Amino acid sequence: MKQFLRVAVLLLTLTSLMGSQPASAASHGAIVHVTLTSKWKTPSPDPMGITYDPRTHRLLVSDTEVDETPLWKGRNFFVAKLKGGLVSARSLTTFTKEPEDLALDARHRTLYVVDDNLRKVFKDKAGKDGLFGTKDDVAQAVLRTRRFNSIDPEGLAWFGPKKMLILSDSGQIAHGTPRIYKIRKGRDGRFGTRDDRISSFGVQKFGFTTAEDVAVTRFTHHLMIVDSRRQFILETTLKGKLVRKIDLTGLGIRAPSGITFAPGTDGSKSRLYVTDSGIDNNVDPSENDGRIFELKIVKGP
Repeated sequence: MKQFLRVAVLLLTLTSLMGSQPASAASHGAIVHVTLTSKWKTPSPDPMGITYDPRTHRLLVSDTEVDETPLWKGRNFFVAKLKGGLVSARSLTTFTKEPEDLALDARHRTLYVVDDNLRKVFKDKAGKDGLFGTKDDVAQAVLRTRRFNSIDPEGLAWFGPKKMLILSDSGQIAHGTPRIYKIRKGRDGRFGTRDDRISSFGVQKFGFTTAEDVAVTRFTHHLMIVDSRRQFILETTLKGKLVRKIDLTGLGIRAPSGITFAPGTDGSKSRLYVTDSGIDNNVDPSENDGRIFELKIVKGP
């Protein structure tokens, strides 16, 4: 009888442990390609924001802290090939010195940029040259995130089907909690007015301590969220229900800072691209270790 009880307790314990494992235990990231942004002719030591431009087939990358390093050359916005070659180093400093993240409305050729110091989201339209990050850009603030209690905005995504901006707030100021905000225009067709439709959900319950960036999957319309202090990608529904956690351990990513989808360098139609800001310049003023990881999601052990 005692042996039976011991076996029963053991089975209950194992069942409990298995039940406590994340839904993503069977999913993990695998490296397809790594780009060293630290080796670019104009280096990006702390790449944070990233998005993909389907018209030019280029990655757009922002660096929020390069201006605090000896590497500063007046450039905090970078255009790169999928395989990592730097095409151009430009600047968004006419309206932000802290371009924390980028989101592209490709249909209307509009680049949204979030600044965590100013707590604003800017809409940037290319000028006559058709390029983002040049002197003839026309930019304006369209959201002041304090209006909806977002005081540490970090990440940004554009969800075209609903004409929605999705913003991640790291919650690090005033001991807040990391949240995802969804902002839709009201009847007036503008962001930043009283009739905006705003909703949010927290991600701390999923083990996150920050929410650095967010991306939207193309077909399922799920959210992919990264935390610079956690070695997994969190996938949720638009309403905030857990789908899975994608394990990143063992890949060498120090601080996941940005995330987007783009075609793969291996011919795949879609891969995840994750920026790694590495060691913070406050810890090592001379650091230069920025990277971009191209990942595929693998199921199974």
